Order: sequence, then C-alpha cells, then structure tokens
Amino acid sequence: MLDLLAEIEKIKNQDGKSIMSSANDENIKEIKKWISSNSSKNPMINDYEAFLKKINGLEFNGLVIYNANQYDKNNGFIEANEIWQENEWEGNYLFFGDSNISWYCLDIDNHTFLELDKPSGDIVEEYSSFEEMITEALKSVL
Repeated sequence: MLDLLAEIEKIKNQDGKSIMSSANDENIKEIKKWISSNSSKNPMINDYEAFLKKINGLEFNGLVIYNANQYDKNNGFIEANEIWQENEWEGNYLFFGDSNISWYCLDIDNHTFLELDKPSGDIVEEYSSFEEMITEALKSVL
C-alpha cells in the first residue's frame, strides 16, 4: 500500500499538491467515539487509524478514502457513515471509502472487509484486512 501511496504522491506533486498530511489525534478520537456510540460491537479500526496518521483521507481519480475531519460533509468518515447508514443494508457496515462504482467497508458482524457494488450493495470482493482492501482500491485507480 505504501508504494501505491508514494506513486499517488508523485502524481499529486506534479500539480503542486500533496497527500501526505496526517489527521490530528482529536479527530481520530471523535471517530472512535462515534463508532462506539453507533455500533454495538465496537469494531477495531487500528489499520484505518494508522492510515489516518499517515494520510488524512485521499481523493484521487474517483476514489475517496474518508478523512478524519469533523463536519466534512463530502469526504469525512463520520458524515459519510451517517449518510450511508441511512440505507437499509443486509449487513451492519462501517464505511471507509467509496468510488464511482464501489463502497469500501467493514462488515462489523463478520469482521470482514468488503467491496460493495454501488448502488446495489451486493458484495463484489471480500478482504482479510483494511490494508488489503485499500491496496486493491488504490490499484484500481492507478
């Protein structure tokens, strides 16, 4: 995953931009607080937290990995999850990102990372970890 992020960073640098800014601890705590108050199982998000400490979200070629910024109505983790969880899903999901054709999430009940088809919500792919899921998402936009 780090190699792919470095490649995206090179591309962004050509436009005078960077993806390498970390989330602050307060915003990460807010995400954890939101998860614990909105999920009965309180899933572990250690890999996502580590990602946020390197890169506070990502928007690249139609792929969005949600950031930790509070009240970000477009790409923020909390705001996005409040929107997506209004849908009637067959599972209990925590959303980490989306693209034009997919959602990237955690099935909280089965502790499985998933790529879901957008808009049907059908499972496209299962992953064993957040890192594996995000790596495949990054590959799809490079």
